[in-house]
Amino acid sequence: MAEEKKKRGSTTDIVRGLAQPLAAELGLTLWDVTFTKEGAEWYLRIFIDKPEGVNIDDCVNMTHAINPVLDQEDPISQEYMLEVSSPGINR
Repeated sequence: MAEEKKKRGSTTDIVRGLAQPLAAELGLTLWDVTFTKEGAEWYLRIFIDKPEGVNIDDCVNMTHAINPVLDQEDPISQEYMLEVSSPGINR
């Protein structure tokens, strides 16, 4: 499995590849993807943007779009928390 994952790229590269077309379909720009461990928890963070700014509905729509894809493709072996948000004003 580790060798297969290496061939496919890093976790963030894989998730970026899955999320990019979904974001585009929703009229969003995929800003960044991070996968980090904080304490005992892993966090997959997907940052989205659009010219007029991101609202909570955009985050919810992206979450609903990416969840089944992540479940099907299963690119992450450990448990993690998914967060979808804007890159913020300090980007």
